[in-house]
Amino acid sequence: MKFQLNEKHCWVEQIGSSNQPMPLIILLSGEYEEHTLSGIREMLLQQIDEGNCKAFIIAGFGPIDWDRDYSPWYLERNNGRVFAGKADEFIDFMKNTLIPELQKSFLLNGEVYPVGYSLGGLAAIYAQCSIGFTGCGSCSGALWYPGWLEFLKNHLPSGKVYLSLGGKEEKTKDSIMCQVGIITQKTKELIAKSTEVVYFKEPGGHFKEVPQRIARAILWLLKL
Repeated sequence: MKFQLNEKHCWVEQIGSSNQPMPLIILLSGEYEEHTLSGIREMLLQQIDEGNCKAFIIAGFGPIDWDRDYSPWYLERNNGRVFAGKADEFIDFMKNTLIPELQKSFLLNGEVYPVGYSLGGLAAIYAQCSIGFTGCGSCSGALWYPGWLEFLKNHLPSGKVYLSLGGKEEKTKDSIMCQVGIITQKTKELIAKSTEVVYFKEPGGHFKEVPQRIARAILWLLKL
């Protein structure tokens, strides 16, 4: 189902059948893409049918500017790339506008999990640290973002946290992004002090099996 809300293009879908209240996944992976949703459906419907995963509601919204909407604070790289640091506005819409609207139409059980990819993965865990949802998934998260570990040390999250990273993602000549493997591991170590966390190392680089990586995060968060 697609609908307009405060000039944003929103969408929502139920995955799996249930007559009980269901958890809500907020997907942070850019604009709506049927390719991504079909990959998530294909992997998780079978898991739901086999009793390994809860049926759930998944929703998202756009338009999305990754560098603007998913960045937690302002950053200007030497290569001219500018991150506007508007994640707080993005999270405010998600928490105070989108979720209350979804509660009007769907039987939700109160569990909310932002799950994101790349910069969306950074935004998901930033939201978890800032707001405190039930849990979150950061898939190939851009945790190389300067200042991230310093922020995390003072804002340790509660709830369940899923981290993943492709094994080849740190093999880059970019002097900042090449630290993503070390920083993701340090993130896990810090988070383990306050909550349940898992770090899964995926095969390949940043763009391999994106829907499947997201689905694995959802499966872990909603496992029965």
